[in-house]
Amino acid sequence: MVTQARQQKFAKHFERYDADNDGKIDQSDIDALINKWCNAFNIPPGSDKWRITVKRANRLWQDLQGHADANGDKIISREEWIAAHEDPRFVDEVAIPLAQLTFELGDVDGDGSLSLSEWMILQSTSGVGQVEALKMFQALDHNGDGYISTDEHDAALREFFGSDSLEAAGNHLAGRV
Repeated sequence: MVTQARQQKFAKHFERYDADNDGKIDQSDIDALINKWCNAFNIPPGSDKWRITVKRANRLWQDLQGHADANGDKIISREEWIAAHEDPRFVDEVAIPLAQLTFELGDVDGDGSLSLSEWMILQSTSGVGQVEALKMFQALDHNGDGYISTDEHDAALREFFGSDSLEAAGNHLAGRV
C-alpha cells in the first residue's frame, strides 16, 4: 500500500501530466504536453528532435498504459496513477523516463544540465508559478553552481519516488505538496 505521504506526492505529480485538468491522463494529455514543451523550447514540428521526442512520448504512453491502466480503458485515473507507483517497474520504466524526457527537452544547449532560465521555461510551461519554480530550482541545485545537473535531477527523481518524507528535496520536482 502506498503511504499517505507518497499518495500526496503522486497525486500532485499526476496534476503535472493531466494537461486539461479533467482528472484523468490520456493520449491527448501527453500530446498536449509534448506540444507545449516543444513550442516553449523552439523545437519545430517535423524536425528530427521533434520526431524523436514524439516517438519517445508515444512509447512512454504505451508503457504508462501497460503499467497503470488497470481497467484497460486507455485512460489513467488519479487512483490508477497512484497505485501504479507500488510497482518499482512503473517507476523505473515509465515515471522516471518521462521526467528525464522533460529534463532533456529543457536542456536546450545540450550540456547535461538545466540553467535557471531553462528551468523556469520548463516549469512555467508545466503551469508552475515563478516563485515556486525558483524555490524548486534552489532546492534541487545541491552544489549551488546555478545549474541542475543530470545527476542532481536523477537523485531528486529517486528521492521523490522512493522517499516517504514530504520534506525530502526531491519532492520539489512536483511542486509544493
